[in-house]
Amino acid sequence: MHGGETIEQRAAEFHRVHRTKDLGQWRYYVAGAGETVLMLPGGAGIGISWLDLAPALHPAYRTITVDYPPSATTLTELADGILTILDAEGIGRAHLVGQSAGGMLAEVLIQRAPERVASVVFSGTGLYGAEDVDRLAGKVDDIRNTPWEQTIDAARTALRSVWQDSAEGEFWIGQVEAGYRRSGRDGLANSLATLLDLARHSGDLRPGWDGPALFLAAEDDLLITATHRRRLLDLHPGHTLRLFPDGGHSLLLTRPADYLAEVRAHLAASA
Repeated sequence: MHGGETIEQRAAEFHRVHRTKDLGQWRYYVAGAGETVLMLPGGAGIGISWLDLAPALHPAYRTITVDYPPSATTLTELADGILTILDAEGIGRAHLVGQSAGGMLAEVLIQRAPERVASVVFSGTGLYGAEDVDRLAGKVDDIRNTPWEQTIDAARTALRSVWQDSAEGEFWIGQVEAGYRRSGRDGLANSLATLLDLARHSGDLRPGWDGPALFLAAEDDLLITATHRRRLLDLHPGHTLRLFPDGGHSLLLTRPADYLAEVRAHLAASA
């Protein structure tokens, strides 16, 4: 999939081919033509996290990915911002791909504006619930009350645990840290507050949208439990689930060829 290029070279290519646009507090990246695939990054909220998938879909598709603004405190706010971007780009409907927290945002977007969604790929994701409220609230408090550099050090340690089997893990840790530093303490706390709000209200979500939904997951994902996954699966009774025996939380990093093949097949079938 990578053609022998280093991660740094692929990152430079991502920035070369994508047009960077600003809309209010949002920054987003657009490239390609054809049907739109909107890619929603995980909790770090950095659009470059899709540097391998987006170029692989060109020129058959137009791709958009985003940096989340640090001011949002709910996924509903983020979903409204995404809709504003779609409006600005003149896009009626888009295919969604959401990783981790981006998958949770994809579901909120589906609930909020189902007519704008052509299909969805959920990867490494589920829905937090009541069992997560105390943990997430504690994390928000910790970020607000812990010395900033200590918070950054703890984030590096946690990410190394998640990406320990990835040869490119250190590059991504650097990207996430840069994103955290741009957002600052309040932005990082807000990003977790969006997930806390979801945990408190995920029981209010109901099935209803019946478009094509593909789930990509690994049995050894350390961050998403079977309960989280089932909560989201139940909202999409007609879903397709591809459950890998290993690959951890970030299948695009650990199983890129499998990931791309599944996404391409899903998009082709959803056209």
